[in-house]
Amino acid sequence: MPGLLMTARLARQCDGDLRAIAARTGAAITPLILPDDEAPLPPEVLAQVEAAYASPDLYDVGVRRVWHFLDTLDGAPNLRWAHLGWAGTDNPRFGAMLARGVRLSNSPGAAAEPIAHSVMAGLLALARRFPHFAAQQREHRWEQLPIDRRPRDLSTQTLVVYGLGAIGGEVARLARAFGLHVIGVRRSPRTAGDAVDELVHPRDLDGVLPRADWLVVAAPRTPETEGAISAARLALLPPHAHLINIARGKIVDEPALIEALRSGALAGAYLDVVAQEPLDPGSPLWDLPNVILTPHSSWAAQGNPERARLIFLENIECWLRGEPLPQAIAER
Repeated sequence: MPGLLMTARLARQCDGDLRAIAARTGAAITPLILPDDEAPLPPEVLAQVEAAYASPDLYDVGVRRVWHFLDTLDGAPNLRWAHLGWAGTDNPRFGAMLARGVRLSNSPGAAAEPIAHSVMAGLLALARRFPHFAAQQREHRWEQLPIDRRPRDLSTQTLVVYGLGAIGGEVARLARAFGLHVIGVRRSPRTAGDAVDELVHPRDLDGVLPRADWLVVAAPRTPETEGAISAARLALLPPHAHLINIARGKIVDEPALIEALRSGALAGAYLDVVAQEPLDPGSPLWDLPNVILTPHSSWAAQGNPERARLIFLENIECWLRGEPLPQAIAER
């Protein structure tokens, strides 16, 4: 009878579903509730924890509760599987879990839709010069753009998506709906469902950057992707190009990006993530007129918890049956 560590809220929401899964699999599940007061679980309860669901509601009361959940998992000697209600897996603690033989799965599609909407909101705002008009509004100026600064049609532009997973794929789908020519960058071969006009391997990224009007960074942070958007690669982008990062700040060389934005080597950026969060109050990024900043909130949407819950239920049923996990995280 596996003990499943979860929050009280999720235990209530999943009660009927877990009973139905237990009936189908023949494996009864014992919910074990994470204390709201961050108190440690007694050793005898920790010993019962074989599975865990780190649900998005852990963030509702702040990141400390997430750390408490992970601390609890570190102390669970019989933990065999844990599911994450979000996409990011670059925290070293997840690598440590994999190293000790714990199976992990995550929820990369739960926030794909709102993140892609944020990407398109940032893209459209920059494409249509909204930061410029917002500055005019604050100054009570009513001035149209000169002819040479009027926006180019999106149907004449190219968008490169670095990381064509669940999030990047949704970005590509929406971008094509706006008429953009979309180039996806991914290791795995093209499939029938890929909403791209071209697909290239990451080793061929340098060859497509000079064609990019928009570079969207949507790859997970791994040893291979950290620093991948280097100063040299930023220099390959045309001066009219924009960068959008909704993945991880350290994938991009931030000092080089700031210099490119300051000098005019890049036209602008929408950044939901930065190298060090929260962003230093002294960072130049705050005041650059061609930058839109959001505080790592491109994912925020009321529907995320339910989407994540359904992904969790699918994975726990497969785990109980001894089947491959649909959203398994591979050891790096």
